[in-house]
Amino acid sequence: MAQAVIKANQKSKSKTAPATDGQSFSDEGSCDQQISNVPSAAVRALGRLLWNKQREEEKDPNWWIGLDELQSQLNVYNSSQKERLMQLSVILSRYVGTQLLLDILSSASTLLPFCCRFLDNTFTLTSTTLDNIGVVFCPSASFINHSCVPNVVVVYPEGGEGASKKVGKEWVKVIAIKNIEPGEEVVTSYVDLAGTRKERQNELAQRYQFICHCSLCKSDWLDQVDPREALKCPKCTNWFSLPPSKCNYHDVPQACGSVDASSPNRSDAGPSSGGGVKKEITCPNCGFSRLIDVEGQRLAIKKSGQALDTVKEPAKAAYYAEKAIEWFQMKLLPFTFGPGFYPILELRRMKMVSHLLCKNEQNLKQARAETQQIISGIHLIYGVGHPVSIITKSTIAKLCGWTWRSTIEQNKLESSEHNQDGSKHGNGREREEIELGLKMLEILKQYQCLALEECVIGFGMANGGGRLGRSISHSIQCTEHEITIRKRILKAA
Repeated sequence: MAQAVIKANQKSKSKTAPATDGQSFSDEGSCDQQISNVPSAAVRALGRLLWNKQREEEKDPNWWIGLDELQSQLNVYNSSQKERLMQLSVILSRYVGTQLLLDILSSASTLLPFCCRFLDNTFTLTSTTLDNIGVVFCPSASFINHSCVPNVVVVYPEGGEGASKKVGKEWVKVIAIKNIEPGEEVVTSYVDLAGTRKERQNELAQRYQFICHCSLCKSDWLDQVDPREALKCPKCTNWFSLPPSKCNYHDVPQACGSVDASSPNRSDAGPSSGGGVKKEITCPNCGFSRLIDVEGQRLAIKKSGQALDTVKEPAKAAYYAEKAIEWFQMKLLPFTFGPGFYPILELRRMKMVSHLLCKNEQNLKQARAETQQIISGIHLIYGVGHPVSIITKSTIAKLCGWTWRSTIEQNKLESSEHNQDGSKHGNGREREEIELGLKMLEILKQYQCLALEECVIGFGMANGGGRLGRSISHSIQCTEHEITIRKRILKAA
């Protein structure tokens, strides 16, 4: 089986891409020089896979068998998808070279199925902080089926940045995040779990050509509340779920599941500001209802935030997230959303990360105030040990650490000002500062330990939770050292 994992770094600007196993390919370098533009990550990864095939099959004739056994959806691709696939194959032939391509593949007719299998079975390559940096092709992991209630995750415990040097060192792992009973199927999620059923179904249909029928997608949520659709009724104060919408892929009519009561006699009737149609949102507990275009507001937020780059423009991203949350809440009035409501949870996470990158003291205090809402939402959507939960709790720990350092610096500044004014600082004030610092350090350690516990679950116990887990362990040691020092000072005082 083709066990090699192919990596193409999207951030690379070099004309000569690195080899995936630490060796250089002279063919790849010569092909790069013939192309005016740097090809996409998918093209470069496909090229490397072909060069690996040419080399590895000389040692093991069965090396390619695993790839041919993977699922391909070419027969159900629509015309636009087939056109994009044709364009990819043309670019690939230019990248590798037509003659070399024919030498590697059995025939020209196998090129499109080969490209299709690759696209249908690749994973997103991420850093330890889940930033997208390329694509990964690992046939053994690709055999795992999808479920919106996964029991395993495909992760890169040491990060994907150095993937080309780690092939053969098990740098890509399949980790169980739940107890799996004997005979139970191993499943992972191909899409982000934070999306509504409609969002997940549409993405699966467009990308993988199937409709999910897992327990989460089949549930009608009559006896429980879906956190992605959870609203609080202003009249009876009970929580309820918005009626699920159906997948609208291939012109399937949208079915909101609620009554379209856009009668002109109602004060809240009429089209929404986004041009959508308002639907009646009714509390199943007390019957309180309002006409609101929830899907229209979600689509507007999704479109307006597509071009944002949190890393490059953190201040802009933080401002956008804050205003989007306020705007959405205003549109949903008099209902209020829950901590896992889509897309509020993702907006809050974006806001927190952006504030941490900006390191603005006032904004960070505001971000700290929302951490419990974020943790609640993450727990409801992802559960314990999921990579998104790990990264979120690690980020919150960093936020607490920055807040602690900022508070210490502010106290030092105030103490200095008191001394310059000739006022007495006093042992009482010093003790209060030490006790405050100790309290904040204890809170910091709690968040660090929570993040580490999940790292060990989601990135593997054998390697200490991967690179991120080892980094958090070191941070915990530093925090414990600070706590010990302050306790000694208080004891000696």
